[in-house]
Amino acid sequence: MASKKKSSNLAWGITLLLFGLLFLLRQLQIVPPEIGVFVFDIKNFPFIAGVIFLLFHPNISIGIVLLAVGVLFRLSEIIAWTKNFSEFILPALLIIAGSILIFSKRK
Repeated sequence: MASKKKSSNLAWGITLLLFGLLFLLRQLQIVPPEIGVFVFDIKNFPFIAGVIFLLFHPNISIGIVLLAVGVLFRLSEIIAWTKNFSEFILPALLIIAGSILIFSKRK
């Protein structure tokens, strides 16, 4: 039981340490503004914390919930990205199919 509690504290500790270091770097103006806009957007915090919890917490359900919240915060951007991506699906499929036909082993 002690190791499970220690692992649980590890995930929380790493999360707090990472966010603290990021904020310190921001206050010291070490982080470039282009990166700072992305890293310090409140919508990204659940996603970053979810990844940390998936890696270091014994119970992955917390990480999955945090990732889901992060994805929900970014849902409109994800939908816009997939809409733009869908324009390239047919040409990509044709290229893949042609490559398979050309480079497949002949019997």
